[in-house]
Amino acid sequence: MGKHLLNYRISGNGSPVIFLHGFMEDLSMWDEISPHLPVKACCVDLPGHGKSDLDLQLTPAIGHMAEKVQKIIEHEQLNHPVIIGHSMGGYVALELFRRIPDLEHIVLFHSHPWADPESKKNDRQRVAELVRSKASAFIREAIPNLFYHPSEMERVISHYIHIAEQMNPGAIGWAALAMKGRENLSLLMEQHPEKFSVISGEKDKLIPVDALTDFCSKYHISSVVLPGVSHMAHEENRDEVIHLLNTIF
Repeated sequence: MGKHLLNYRISGNGSPVIFLHGFMEDLSMWDEISPHLPVKACCVDLPGHGKSDLDLQLTPAIGHMAEKVQKIIEHEQLNHPVIIGHSMGGYVALELFRRIPDLEHIVLFHSHPWADPESKKNDRQRVAELVRSKASAFIREAIPNLFYHPSEMERVISHYIHIAEQMNPGAIGWAALAMKGRENLSLLMEQHPEKFSVISGEKDKLIPVDALTDFCSKYHISSVVLPGVSHMAHEENRDEVIHLLNTIF
């Protein structure tokens, strides 16, 4: 692994696929997914997450995350990779496509191409301020809300809470502000519908699922909405997620 690169792990054989986790997660979220796919999997810790460093003096930006992932792509010579991005990782994937138009394919997994509405931007700002003094309280409230039936997922929720609590609170706030400032990149999907697939959860409260489904239908973008799951389908219906990803590869 080259100096100044993000932390990442490569395993498997086949065409290159880069796996990008979401907000307050790390590359381990793919541990039960990537081994079941016939691909060369490159799982990345995004800046400030997992074992990847982050310079908190940098202006918060999804573009910075994408730039750091691009350096891995170049360092490992991962030609024409597929990018799978969960939630925040999907925002990074879209930014990567803007920078690298010859990406093979992008899978938005519980993610979407639009900028935040003002109400959501205000929420991101509050999160960035809250975590300075109450990071653990925020984490313990936020993560159960990612699941449709949190009472049935207590062990998994504890695992994700543990991961998030290892983060520098400043990095959590930085990432929240990076998401707040991102652009609307829906035009990329409109212009290149064949390059995208979308996987959503029917009960996801963080994603505008109905609007996203209508958007995909209008522009003939492959889209699947999984019933009975919220924002964490890789935990709530892992077998179906593996099946869907195998149809893409």
